[in-house]
Amino acid sequence: MIYFLVNNDYQYLEAERLARELRVDGQSCSLIAVPHTLTRAFDTTLFRTFITLETPARLRWPQAWLRYLFIQKTIRKALSIAKADTLFLFTEFELLNQLVAIHFKDQGAHSFLIEDGGVGTYIPLAIKHPQPYSRKDRVYQWMVRLIPRLHRTQFTKFDGINFPMLDDAYLDGVCLYRNMSINRQVPVRVIQRPSQLPMEPIAGRVVFLNQPLYCEHIQTEADYERGLSRILEALSLGFGEVLFKFHPRETPQWQAAIAKSILSKFPNVRMVQKKQPFESMLAELRPEAVASYNSTPLLNLNGTGVQPLFVYHLLDDLRHASSFDTMHALLEAWGYEFATSWKEVASGYRAGDRFDRPRDAQSIVTLVNRHDETLGVRV
Repeated sequence: MIYFLVNNDYQYLEAERLARELRVDGQSCSLIAVPHTLTRAFDTTLFRTFITLETPARLRWPQAWLRYLFIQKTIRKALSIAKADTLFLFTEFELLNQLVAIHFKDQGAHSFLIEDGGVGTYIPLAIKHPQPYSRKDRVYQWMVRLIPRLHRTQFTKFDGINFPMLDDAYLDGVCLYRNMSINRQVPVRVIQRPSQLPMEPIAGRVVFLNQPLYCEHIQTEADYERGLSRILEALSLGFGEVLFKFHPRETPQWQAAIAKSILSKFPNVRMVQKKQPFESMLAELRPEAVASYNSTPLLNLNGTGVQPLFVYHLLDDLRHASSFDTMHALLEAWGYEFATSWKEVASGYRAGDRFDRPRDAQSIVTLVNRHDETLGVRV
């Protein structure tokens, strides 16, 4: 059995696409849901079983920590795992995901980390020099390692985020849609992204995907306001139609404040009101380009004909922030062609022919069907 462990709607959509490929090959798939922002109805034709585990992460940390201490029994009761089973999890950040992966390995099964759309996976895997840990960070790390089976959890830190990483011994591989060198002792498996249908973009239309950098220890509120105003000014001059979409994590209060203080200055900018994952809206919106600081959907446009337009590098306070600096090196390695000035943030921009063409990628069907001992998959 192939299991997909998902926490949000984007991960679920990706699991659906991968499960369709596996079903053609006769593979059976099941879904494990640890809901954070997971609202979609599950496809009962794709997944044989559905298991939901409630995350303690919704609680304040002291209460959550107590729940994590005693959650092993719940995992064992909910998941009856055989040696032939394989788990694909999209992120290690949720501690319950780590515990589920460890449970699979304890039963002799296999677990793979598969990229969470891009940025959320690439940065922790690539960053070479974590930010210094504060005393609060150290206390958090100590408490995490007191949780049964998490005593070997590792950490990295970027943009103020204290990121927990599953001990490498519990992973059989990291599955990525783009090849890269990682800072882990785990094999990298480059897999083919689930196919997307090309579309006919509407010339002159751009969608800007906002990111809550103002509350993520990346920008001050003043720098965020100046930066976003500069971006919208360039987009308004360079495109005939500008659509603006808030990030799912942005609160109604912040959305109202941003609309009043920034968006009101640009009457030609129209807000996209729908809250579902952007990938599910792309075919409806059909933009010529999707612009953002470094939002994950920009890495997922290959095959659609829509251009990914990164703009963080044009803002001095972001270009050399730790996560953006790491992402810049990756984009350069993948052949992304950056806009060299605000004037190039305009209709007609092209990301370059080399971008989004990973070499030596294999299908997920090939991955799960291989029997070589190095990969460690048995089906």
